[in-house]
Amino acid sequence: MSEQRSVAEVILDQLSAWGVKNIYGLVGDDIFYLMDALGRRNTIKFYQVKHEESAAIMASAQAKLTGETGVCLVDGGPGTAHLINGLADAFMDRVPVLAITGQVARKDIGANKKQYVDQQSLLRPLVSYTGLLCDPAAAPQVLENAWRTAFAGKSVSHFSVPMDVLAMPCKAAIIPPAPYLGTQPRSPAGVVEGALELMRESHRPVILAGSGSREAGGVLGELSLRWGAAIVTTLAGTGVVDRYHPYYVGGLGHAGSPSSTRLLSQADLCLVVGANWWPKNYVPKGIPVIQIDLNPAHIGSTMPVAYGLVGDAQSILEQLSGSIIPDTNREWTGLIRKEINSWLTRLEQETSVQSSPVHPAALIRSIQELAPDDAIICLDTGDHTVWFGRVFRPVRQQVLLSGKWRTMGFGLPAALAAKINRPAQKVLALVGDGGFAMTMADFLTAVKYNLDVTIVVMNNSCLAMEKNKMVAGGLLPEGTSLQNPDFAGYANSCGGLGLRVEHSRELVPALMDALNNGGPSLVDVKTSALAVPGTTMPV
Repeated sequence: MSEQRSVAEVILDQLSAWGVKNIYGLVGDDIFYLMDALGRRNTIKFYQVKHEESAAIMASAQAKLTGETGVCLVDGGPGTAHLINGLADAFMDRVPVLAITGQVARKDIGANKKQYVDQQSLLRPLVSYTGLLCDPAAAPQVLENAWRTAFAGKSVSHFSVPMDVLAMPCKAAIIPPAPYLGTQPRSPAGVVEGALELMRESHRPVILAGSGSREAGGVLGELSLRWGAAIVTTLAGTGVVDRYHPYYVGGLGHAGSPSSTRLLSQADLCLVVGANWWPKNYVPKGIPVIQIDLNPAHIGSTMPVAYGLVGDAQSILEQLSGSIIPDTNREWTGLIRKEINSWLTRLEQETSVQSSPVHPAALIRSIQELAPDDAIICLDTGDHTVWFGRVFRPVRQQVLLSGKWRTMGFGLPAALAAKINRPAQKVLALVGDGGFAMTMADFLTAVKYNLDVTIVVMNNSCLAMEKNKMVAGGLLPEGTSLQNPDFAGYANSCGGLGLRVEHSRELVPALMDALNNGGPSLVDVKTSALAVPGTTMPV
């Protein structure tokens, strides 16, 4: 049994034992004792944000980037309510996040007390576990339940602690790490062989690669060449294979390449690796699907599958590649190359436009040319997201985005978390003016901690995605115009570097200055609100 400590100290000792290095949050009355305990140790660094939503998004982004459990800590009441959007992002994308919140004193729970809310009821739809730690003796079990659910279940956990409980003595011993929680399941050999037989019978295969295939990019590329399969990626799978791969077609969906859709329409088999996205408007009905995923819950969750292979993508793909019959279908691979060349020609036309305001495709092309090969690119949600997916041809850059939740305001906080957790890599956020305005106060957080991040604002003075969809549907785009400040001036006033671009010829020098700044920088790019080809009204 360990020496007696406070509940606050036990919580932090336990998190340290589980390997937590960073916590994102904002101070409030209910968590004073936790903040005091954080200030007395150097094993965990607390990053103070300007809004609790940013803390939750940062925790989610860390989990997406590293696979580790992201942790956020905030006050009760409004602080807890402000977490909801970021927790929803993690919950929808199934990544491990632990949210710790303060609560009013035990005597005030259920009473007419300011800032009291039943946090468990508030958060239950967006977490897999939520607990209320009301007794020091329950600390080990509540902490274990929360951590186990987040880490092993790849989901969101939450627990709240009344302010008076945090100061109470606690005799709990620290629970050691449990490596077995990371043990991954694996499909039996018979299932793998069945999938192989289907692959051997295929003459027009396509591989759809998502973020879960990132560590297996090399062997995935080799399988493509051996099998004669086109490679299509999800937006989160950008950089799994590089733009020089002879069978890499581009992205799928509206934020992608029309060639991908055309090839899929002719395919007789799709191998889905580390992705659970299956856009019905862009994939053929009835095509046989083999899905590889580390998480059994993802198999068949968005598409019917002929075979589901559970396990590490690298090892499964190595097994498949070593057993597949080398490609002899020159007609199919010739069609793949023809589609790729046609698409590249079209992209060259789009991206070479010199104009003021800047054409969105020209901006994305400039980012492609200047972003280091190992850069982390954080995408906000908006029209710029679709332009990025359409135009950007990666080397091995990694993209972080709000996948299924698709929240605006994701880009800046995600960039902060990316730089904190990958300090040696260049981090760039591409944001719209609408999304950036939602979380722009946390540019000050970048300045406070001197985080070398570059924020590129696609500034078209409107919510372009919504405007263009409404116009496409014959509707008046009411509520889509924006009144923006001088974003570059704002960045300068915060203590960062702010630059403004009004013509495409200014793009490269401004982006180079920002990327080489060595601290927080922002490039405000005046862009046209041109609709992405194929934009339609949602039905």
